[in-house]
Amino acid sequence: MLRENGVQIFHGLSGELPHGLKASGIRGIVTIHDLIFMRHPEYYNWIDVQIYKRKFYQTLREADRIIAISERTKHDILHYGHFPEDRIDVIYQSCDTRFRQRSDDETKQEVRRRYSLPDRYILNVGTVEERKNVLLAIKALRRLPSDLHLVVVGRQTNYQNTIQRALGDSLKGRVHFLQGVPNADLSGIYQQAECFVYPSRYEGFGIPIIEAVQSGLPVVAATGSCLEEAGGPDCLYVSPDSADDMAAAIVQAIGRRAEIVPKSLAYVARFENRNVAKNVLECYNRLLNEVK
Repeated sequence: MLRENGVQIFHGLSGELPHGLKASGIRGIVTIHDLIFMRHPEYYNWIDVQIYKRKFYQTLREADRIIAISERTKHDILHYGHFPEDRIDVIYQSCDTRFRQRSDDETKQEVRRRYSLPDRYILNVGTVEERKNVLLAIKALRRLPSDLHLVVVGRQTNYQNTIQRALGDSLKGRVHFLQGVPNADLSGIYQQAECFVYPSRYEGFGIPIIEAVQSGLPVVAATGSCLEEAGGPDCLYVSPDSADDMAAAIVQAIGRRAEIVPKSLAYVARFENRNVAKNVLECYNRLLNEVK
């Protein structure tokens, strides 16, 4: 069907290409977001890992070029797939600028009331699952002033049970979980926090870091994946296993907020409204020129 319709290039947008594409004479480009299932298979069902691996290696056989969404993802493709480096293009995801728009005081007060936000809080946004490692932020909270709370926004999973067991009576009133928050309200929640924490053990990129910086927050994230790429050199990064370092970095980030945020805003501007379509079109043209 593809050949009958004169298709010259097929672009798989989510890590897969059709079997037999190369044999049909159609060139293939695939966008790969991450290989977390290979880097950290412990966070996945064993059968799912085998299926994802098989699809990955099948895709490599069909692909003429690969688009990786970060240098970290490119590194993982080279490590696990041994794909030719000169056929991998890094094209960062485009990030909306809506979080740069400041909510007025009335809107922020309404958001605070609607979600019963504490007076002072640090913020985490993302699915509440083991890989995201929000437990590190909770452990760090024990080392921080008692009037500072943690607000976690994101879909909950079975990992929530582990967190609840770890909270204990002393922290139960200082950790607040929110689900199903619309973007219109999320901006107000971001803008009233004092710091953003993202202790995830592994990510393909890290969009919430950029949203936090756009909202005027200093960021403390974990080392070990691509988060330095997303946040830049002026955010703070700590081991995903050190609650002491996380607590110290949060104190530092809050204290240096006026210094950190402008520099971080300048850095993340490179991801805002990037002309991704233009970059992808250049990949298509390179491939077509190779065909000639």
